[in-house]
Amino acid sequence: MRPYESVAVGMLLVAGDGTVIEADATAENLLGADPAAASPLRTADLGLPDALLSRPPGRGVLLHRDRGEGAARWLLAAARPVRLGGETVSALVLADVTAVINDLDKYEGFFSNAVEGIFQSSPRGRFLDVNPALAHILGYDDPEDMIATLTDLRSELYVDPADRDAFLAQLAEKDVVTGLETRFYRKDRSIKWISQAARVVRDDRGEVRYIEGLNIDITARKEAEEAYNDILERYRTIVTGSIDGVMLCGAGGEILTANPETERIFGLSESDLALAGLSGVIDDAEGGLAEALAALGRTGKFRGELTGIHCAGAVVPLEVSASGFPHKDGASHAVWIVRDVTERKRAESVLRENEEKFRRTFDQSPIGASILSLDYRFLRVNDALCRITGYAASELLERSMLEVTHPDDVPETIRWAERLLSGEFDRYEIDKRYVRQDGDTVWVHLSVRLIRDVAGRPLYFMPMVQDVTERIKAEAEMRALLGEKESLRLNLEAVFRAIPDAIVVVDTSMRVVRTNRGLTDVCFLTGGGEAGATGQQVVSGACRRGCFAALRETLATRKPLIEYRVECQGQNPGRVVVVNSMPLSGESGEFVGAVLIIRDITRLANLEKRLTDLHSHRGIIGKSKAMRDIYPVLDQLAEVDTTVLVTGESGTGKELAAEAIHYGGPRAKKPLVKVNCSALSDELLGSELFGHVRGAFTGAIRDKVGRFEAAQGGAIFLDEIGDMSARLQLGLLRVLESKEFERVGEAKTRKADVRVIAATNVDLPARIKAGLFRADLYYRLKVVEVRLPPLRDRAEDIPLLSDHFVRQFAANFGKAISRLSAEAMAVIMAYPWPGNVRELKYAMEHACVLCLEGEITPAHLPRELLAPPLLPSGTESPPPRRGGLTREMVLGALAACGDNRSRAARHLGVDRRTLYRNMARLGID
Repeated sequence: MRPYESVAVGMLLVAGDGTVIEADATAENLLGADPAAASPLRTADLGLPDALLSRPPGRGVLLHRDRGEGAARWLLAAARPVRLGGETVSALVLADVTAVINDLDKYEGFFSNAVEGIFQSSPRGRFLDVNPALAHILGYDDPEDMIATLTDLRSELYVDPADRDAFLAQLAEKDVVTGLETRFYRKDRSIKWISQAARVVRDDRGEVRYIEGLNIDITARKEAEEAYNDILERYRTIVTGSIDGVMLCGAGGEILTANPETERIFGLSESDLALAGLSGVIDDAEGGLAEALAALGRTGKFRGELTGIHCAGAVVPLEVSASGFPHKDGASHAVWIVRDVTERKRAESVLRENEEKFRRTFDQSPIGASILSLDYRFLRVNDALCRITGYAASELLERSMLEVTHPDDVPETIRWAERLLSGEFDRYEIDKRYVRQDGDTVWVHLSVRLIRDVAGRPLYFMPMVQDVTERIKAEAEMRALLGEKESLRLNLEAVFRAIPDAIVVVDTSMRVVRTNRGLTDVCFLTGGGEAGATGQQVVSGACRRGCFAALRETLATRKPLIEYRVECQGQNPGRVVVVNSMPLSGESGEFVGAVLIIRDITRLANLEKRLTDLHSHRGIIGKSKAMRDIYPVLDQLAEVDTTVLVTGESGTGKELAAEAIHYGGPRAKKPLVKVNCSALSDELLGSELFGHVRGAFTGAIRDKVGRFEAAQGGAIFLDEIGDMSARLQLGLLRVLESKEFERVGEAKTRKADVRVIAATNVDLPARIKAGLFRADLYYRLKVVEVRLPPLRDRAEDIPLLSDHFVRQFAANFGKAISRLSAEAMAVIMAYPWPGNVRELKYAMEHACVLCLEGEITPAHLPRELLAPPLLPSGTESPPPRRGGLTREMVLGALAACGDNRSRAARHLGVDRRTLYRNMARLGID
């Protein structure tokens, strides 16, 4: 029986002065009154407060009565006035609620002290009550803090609001939910995993009173599961990606699992391997498999080589390592690791063949070869060494190399050998003399290598000996000619001094051979003679050696490099030179080096720069007629304070146009605030443009100044204006019409002294027809429209833009990049540039990253530029280009069309005769 199903209730009638007129037995028992008392009872004598009779009808008082021995009785008392015999008396009702109060105390103790989270919530999604454990789990100060903070459980508590929907759906269906796992936000926005169990509590009519349940913190378990899954996934990745075959096998040779490498080795799938077993894929003709299984049974391990059988019948040599799992009856399972050593076996066979070839080569070599012990004794000699020394092989094997060395050369020979043994170098070469058996002296070129074992310990010397007696004689004759060459050198020196350009001569190893006095005038470096042995005379100091890139290319290709342009970056910044590099040939026509000629063109470069500046306008670069028509419009717009709409494809420079208008006008000293209307949601964009006050929406914890207010006195650039919502379009229209706005959540009107410059790459009239853009706003924005042409319609600007970007990125990266090659220029001229100037800029950055120095070639360009898309068949040809065709445009179109001149003409927007006429004019075959 529940406590409230049997409650003792008594009743008293009390006069206005507090005298008890009548009381039933239950009331007397509850109050402990003596029914036989002589004098009338009063409410004060019974411990009833006077205020009880004056309380509004139906408003009771909870009374505490001590029953002795620590027992307490709780009474619920309520009074109501009634008429009795023409007088007003009070009917007092007493109810014994001791059992109910005791049960409430027990529930409160359980609720407050439980270690798991307990809650009561309303069907509408608010907590009615939570215990301290749940508040602690979710990081709140106390239950009251948690109940006051969370006003919408679905959006504020659940990480995934769909989990809340699933929770309520289960409750609606079954009235109970158990084991539902979800994630809750803590107060600090960290996340806890929670297991939910709940039930619906209904009233007598079946209506939902509240939801009660448990929230158990399972974060630690979830983290452990994630760690376990991570370890399991790593194990699978290791086994699956192993370069060796891995199998899990039973004690009898059954294959339980196998990785992809095992499938490749045997040519069978995992299921087929399970059917075949080890006996089906490993040859046991000689008992190797049986021995391996027996070893596993005895020791739990096996390592050795076995022979595998491919499904196609081929034999596969295997290196096998197997380990069993310990069991009381022996290894019940084992991991088999198999490696296909076919290539290693083949390599060993090749090595044996090579050793045999080495022996034959050693013995039959025309160059004297031998093997010496570390004390210089001959261990092996070939026939060529015998011919050089005049000794028989058996005679040399009884001697030391020092015995056949000329006595004057022995000390030097020993010094070189000791340095080789000390590890100073791996080999050495010297010229020395041998004394033949017949007493004659022979000059030899000796090349000695020290052979070591795998541990690095010396084993023996291997000298190679070549008879160079004739060469020594020729060198003596050559020295006789040096005097004659000296006179020629003096004549060359006079010529060098007479040339004003800097001249540097290098040999094939890039060592500087000669320089002239012009080097001092052009490069401010000491010149005018021969350089040092290392060539550092002309490359020392602060010079960055950008000019030497031309020399390196000539030495690598043996071809001249003409008119290579370099801007000095070292001790002489700002100086521009033109470099020509030519290969040098010797008397017999062999390649012996290169000559570098450096001409100072700084004055000419400055003139070119001034000319380039004429083709740009406030950061916008272009000399085409389309751009030259726009420049005066931008200047006129800068001077007037009107709304401007800048249109054009993405990447055409709409933001640069806005900057040119702003910074060229009277508002230039005030801010230009830029807003991308497509990057923010409707609510955030409204707050971003107009600002908001604290409490305007959820998360608005402080006042915020909007972009219009921040741009006060200046201008605001609204990019991608076509993506703005209809609501914000109306607010923007009001700002344009009345120059007034209000912050979000505020009634105060603020003035906006701001010039509006808008930009879009979409067709606004089409959006107006679709109902996505307001026509009145469009006409208000389009006071003046500046339409920027796409790059494909201003192709004559491509060389100017690409040169600008190359110079910019070359300076940023510290590279000596001169220009684009003709081939690279043809590629970029033929490409349609759907991304316009932005795409061209990043293509040049890509090229400057890959190019180390010199010219940019097609190999440095992005791959998509090398095969530009042609116009689809059936589409209109591009309009003819103004200003005539350039050489780069024609070459680019021919390259893109595979030298098909008809297609190239259509690609350029001209007829074939015009193309032929321009090809003849430009000298293109």
